[in-house]
Formats: sequence, structure tokens, C-alpha cells
Amino acid sequence: MKRRIPLVIALVALVAVGAAYAAQRGFSTKTEAFNPGNAPVSDAAAWVHGAGVPGGTDDQGLVLLLSALVTFPPGASADATIQNVQGTVLTSLGVDHMLGTACTNGSPRWDVETSNGGVYGVGCASGVHSTAGMPMGWERITFANKDFQNLSGPAFTGFGTAGAKLDFLQLLQDEAGVAVLDNLNVNGTVIGSKNGKHEDDDDSNDNNGDNNDSNDGQANTAAPAAPAAPAAKAGHDGRDSHNGKSKGSHD
Repeated sequence: MKRRIPLVIALVALVAVGAAYAAQRGFSTKTEAFNPGNAPVSDAAAWVHGAGVPGGTDDQGLVLLLSALVTFPPGASADATIQNVQGTVLTSLGVDHMLGTACTNGSPRWDVETSNGGVYGVGCASGVHSTAGMPMGWERITFANKDFQNLSGPAFTGFGTAGAKLDFLQLLQDEAGVAVLDNLNVNGTVIGSKNGKHEDDDDSNDNNGDNNDSNDGQANTAAPAAPAAPAAKAGHDGRDSHNGKSKGSHD
């Protein structure tokens, strides 16, 4: 575990911030720093070269950073919102996680909101964690019905049911720490690394980089190199998603 510390430090020393998209099979991710109350924290979310699961030509990983715990409200978070999910019935959920980076029952977590008014938190520390077949330093997390924390509305009725029709889906970090993730898996559609496509969105954040890449490579067993990551930025309030109704679902 200690060997991951230099990488985490490298990720915290960020150098540019911006929103990014990762599109695959109709789903996409939009990253942004959410800080409507201008809380005095460093807050960043972006797909970063060198941070993903090793293998292939696209080595980008999703980095979510928050420098300090923020009392809600006003709250602050680093977000990756899954686009084009409204009306889709959720049948499975998973993500790859870099060992040694943030992973608690509160952050990072999936914010799942369904059309019947249910709001659920699915924390990183829950689910089944497996390193089998994964490169060194990474684990794959798959979630089950029992991992859904009921935050408001009806209890989760289960994957594949009418009550699992999505209204909103997001990965967010709202506890102090840096989470490094990849291969976001929604209904078997993988966003990131092997099959992902990442594009900058200059209209949402001030990121002037060009991250247009696709990847058809396979993961290998090499440990990931420390990436150059985006600089943390406080005070961004250009969020075009829900208002973080799952916030506060920490232990």
C-alpha cells in the first residue's frame, strides 16, 4: 500500500483543470468541479493521461479530487456525470479502482437516481473487490442490490426492475482525498481505457488540452506510471446536472 503514496502525491500536485467527455455506445461522462457555495477547497475532476489501467494506447484514468471535507450545504464535489442514461433500466454497475487512492463507503460513490423518486448512494468500499486478472495496483469493483444505500424515496427494487429506470447517474468524490478510477461499467457498457473515447469540453471548463483518443489495447501487468494531472480549482459552479441529492451519505 505504501508504494502508492508517491503516485497519490503526484496526482494531488495538479497542473490544469477542465471538463472532459468519455463516450462509448451512447453513454458518455462529463467531468466537473462542483462548488456552488465557493467553499475554500481545491476541487478537480478530469480524465488524465497516465492515470488509467495500464495497456493499449489510451492510458487515461478518471481523477476525482477534493482537498478538504466540506459541510453540507453548500458542499463541494468532484463529479463525473453519466450522460444519456435517462429512461434506461439499470442492470449492472461497476468500476476499476487504483489501490491506495480514496475508497470509502462515502466517496467516491455512485449517485443513482431513479424515475420513481428513489435516490441511492453506492459507495466504493461496498461491492465485490477483486484483483484477479487486473494489472498490479488495480482492483475491479462490481456492485449488487445490497450495496444501494437508500437516501430518499422508495427502497431500491433491484437491477433490471421497473424501479431501476434511471433519471440520473453520477460518480462523485465529496470527501477529502484523491480517487483514481477507470472503466466505468454501466449495464455492461465500459467507459474508459480499453474502449473509451475522451474529449475535452472547452465550453464547461478552462482545459485547453486535446484528449481525443481511442484504445483497443489489452490491460497488462505493469504498474501505472505517475501521470501529469489537472490542477485543482476552487469555485467552479457551472454544473448542468442534478443538485447532488445523494450528498451526505458518508459513514
